[in-house]
Amino acid sequence: MKKLSLLSIALCFSCHTQKIAMAKTSELLKSNIESVCPEDGACTLELQKNKSIAVKTDITGKLYCDLEDHPGTSVIHYVYTRNTDPELQDGQHREEIIFEIDNTVSELDLNNWNLSQTKMIFGRHCFCRGQAGYFVVKQGKLRLQHTKEALRFVLDFTVTEVPQTLTQVKGTFTQ
Repeated sequence: MKKLSLLSIALCFSCHTQKIAMAKTSELLKSNIESVCPEDGACTLELQKNKSIAVKTDITGKLYCDLEDHPGTSVIHYVYTRNTDPELQDGQHREEIIFEIDNTVSELDLNNWNLSQTKMIFGRHCFCRGQAGYFVVKQGKLRLQHTKEALRFVLDFTVTEVPQTLTQVKGTFTQ
């Protein structure tokens, strides 16, 4: 109980540019967001070890994704959540970028259509008719280095289907 209380306190005092991400394997990883988070919101970065992205289509033809257990791959998930007035019922706005990497890869340098190797998708969630949902990322550049000490990545991307606030994400995970 004492350990749980200490963990709760530690999570409460984490700042917007750093967050402790806990994978479902109970392994603690420190994440550091190196890209600029928009001033009007908060950003989080998480690495989920031994997970895979299952990109699916609903009955209306819209994309969505589920995470599934999968030894050998991990999922990187970056989320930007805009600060909103709690009085506004439909004021929320969230953007996310999700992609999958092979746990054994030491270096990646992917461009445009090659990003499909990572199952990369961009999510935009807001009350903005016709401009929300998940979209496959087809334009961009991902550079990733994975050593025993750290996993570092830089992602620049564009989605043509909807407006986006996020266009660059940089981050590092250390143990």
